[in-house]
Parts: sequence; structure tokens; C-alpha cells
Amino acid sequence: MYNASVFAKEEKVSLTNLACILEGANTACFTVCFNTKVDDAMVKEKLRQVKAADLKNKNKLREISKDLLIGKETVLVGRLSKAAGKMGRSLIIDLPTQGYRQVDHRTLKWLIIKNVKYTVK
Repeated sequence: MYNASVFAKEEKVSLTNLACILEGANTACFTVCFNTKVDDAMVKEKLRQVKAADLKNKNKLREISKDLLIGKETVLVGRLSKAAGKMGRSLIIDLPTQGYRQVDHRTLKWLIIKNVKYTVK
């Protein structure tokens, strides 16, 4: 029996291999970290915090741009319901809420499954 959040070893794999491991999860419980889709409310909130001086600084401007393009990092404990291709999306049953969530394979950060933590190189 495996725990979804405990791991004995850690491996670095490519994003494609991580997506394949997630697709092959079947009924095993796992913990996955990914970036969510950027929504309008988050963009508006981040833009409200920007000051005029920040727009003149190139480094600060790059940081703001990066924050606006990448969604919030989310950790999900669940099990696989349906997978759609290597770089598609997987439908995952969120175990604490018993609801369904979609995980985009292109935004995967790490995955803990069967006592191994796989992280993207």
C-alpha cells in the first residue's frame, strides 16, 4: 500500500516522461503539483499592485510579465479518471472534495506516486 504524499526517493525526469507516468497511474493515489489557468481576476489583482515606477524598471517589468503569464501553483491529491494524450489534460478525482479537476500536462511541476517523487528537469 502506498501513500499519496510520502516518498522514499526522488527522480528528475523530462516533462514528457512525467506526463506518461501520470497517464499510467490507473487507480493509484498520487499528489501532483501544476500551474492553474490564468484567470481575469488574478490578472486584475496583480495589475492593481503595479506602480508607475515598476514599469520603468526592465527587471521589474519582466518579473511582472512572467507573473501574469503563469497561473497559480496548485497541489492536488487524487487519482486518475481519464487521460487525454501525452501533452493534453487529465481528468483527476480530487480526493478531499470528491470533485473532478483537470490537470494540464504542460504545466506539471512534480508528481508523487508509488513512493517516488518525480520532478521536471
